[in-house]
Amino acid sequence: MVFNTDVTYRTLSQYLIEIKEVIQDIFDYEWIVAEIANMSIDKNGHCWIELLEKRGNEIIAQCKGVIWKSNSEIIKYFFLKTGTQLQKGIKILFLGKAVFHEKYGFVIYVSQIDPSFTLGEMAIKKKEVIERLTREGFINKNKLLEVPLVIQRIAIISSKTAAGYEDFMKILNENKYGFRFHTVLFDTLVQGENAASSIIEELQRCAEEYWNFDVAVLVRGGGSEVDLHCFNDYELAKKIALMPIPVFTGIGHTRDETVVDYVSSKSFKTPSELAKFIIDRAFDFYSQIENLSKRIYSRVEVMLKLEAERVKTSKERIHVLVLNCIERSINKVNMTTNLIHRSVLKRIHTQREKLSTLKYDLKRKLNLRTKNEENLINSLRSELNYRTSDFLIRNNFNLKSRTEILVEKAKNLLKLESLKIEGVVERIHLLNPENILKRGYSITYAKGKVVKDVKDIDLNEEIFIKLYKGKIKGKVIDKEEDSGEIKLL
Repeated sequence: MVFNTDVTYRTLSQYLIEIKEVIQDIFDYEWIVAEIANMSIDKNGHCWIELLEKRGNEIIAQCKGVIWKSNSEIIKYFFLKTGTQLQKGIKILFLGKAVFHEKYGFVIYVSQIDPSFTLGEMAIKKKEVIERLTREGFINKNKLLEVPLVIQRIAIISSKTAAGYEDFMKILNENKYGFRFHTVLFDTLVQGENAASSIIEELQRCAEEYWNFDVAVLVRGGGSEVDLHCFNDYELAKKIALMPIPVFTGIGHTRDETVVDYVSSKSFKTPSELAKFIIDRAFDFYSQIENLSKRIYSRVEVMLKLEAERVKTSKERIHVLVLNCIERSINKVNMTTNLIHRSVLKRIHTQREKLSTLKYDLKRKLNLRTKNEENLINSLRSELNYRTSDFLIRNNFNLKSRTEILVEKAKNLLKLESLKIEGVVERIHLLNPENILKRGYSITYAKGKVVKDVKDIDLNEEIFIKLYKGKIKGKVIDKEEDSGEIKLL
């Protein structure tokens, strides 16, 4: 292919400069709406903004914008009016002009920003979120949960560096009633583009152990309407609505409510008001208990007085009844005693008469029997004397003869027994342990007893050996059992 040197051409810079001149001639400043996708400030102090437009989740337009350092006052003005910095995720209405540079390319120069548009845009989004939550039945769901009479276990969703958290804890811990509360902090971001997702994550952690808490409180230390925009997030509001325990909010706003205020069980303007509500609720319950205690004490006191009167009246009636009963019993006893006395006297008199008659008959019979017995005794005595004399005479000779025989036999028997005793004494003498010891034998003792079998002693046990003369103390170092016939030698 041959290059045609006759063709007219331009350099790149010439071409781009021509485009630059066309754009500058055609386009002028116009009000434009766009969302900030990203922004940064370079080393020269120029603020570069990534602008985009979405349709749903689809990006349909995108370009760069710039706020020159010389015009940076509009950023400060936006902050003064909205209370927040320009940041990713917010929509702005700005006065801009298309600018093209042959070296840096296409960019929109941002000359002014209308803060009221950004605030209005957030209000519209907030309204849409509330309407959606209402349609889906979430708006009052958390409000239907029963709030405990006394709130003692509190899950706190906040940042540990937030002023609102510090105010909440100070009021809660320094309450004048001395109430004590158990609190657990779920540390989270409470402002910025990641605040909503961070709060949702901590709410999920709280929900996973909800049985440890009475309520969850979401607190922060206030801020501008833009700073609080994260609390209008749909997913965050839905998460609060579906929490298994009541959620209270105190995020420090002083004007309009956020979406999370609509869906929470109760909302308060500031964390301090929320803390005071919890303390007041505890005090109300304490007051109810005190009033009930006083009413119970008063009622018990009245009942005790009534019972004391009844006991006193009953005691008096019982006293009278007992006295009457005792009196009647005494009269009955007296009557019975008199009857018994008369009956006994009569019986004694009758028995005395019978006794006198029996005494006379007994005396008469006894005299008669005595005389008969005396005669019998005299007769028996005479016969006994005769028979005794005869018996003594006849047996006296036999007794003398038998006595002599018995004496002789006794002497022989004594001699025989003496010989036996002498034999026994001799054997005993031979069996005397001392005589046995003299022959070289010994007696072994262990634990105070005579040892007869090696099984009765243990190795290393102390033993005492009795000899004919003296004792030996030793210790068992070995032993041998003999199951055969015992052999002494």
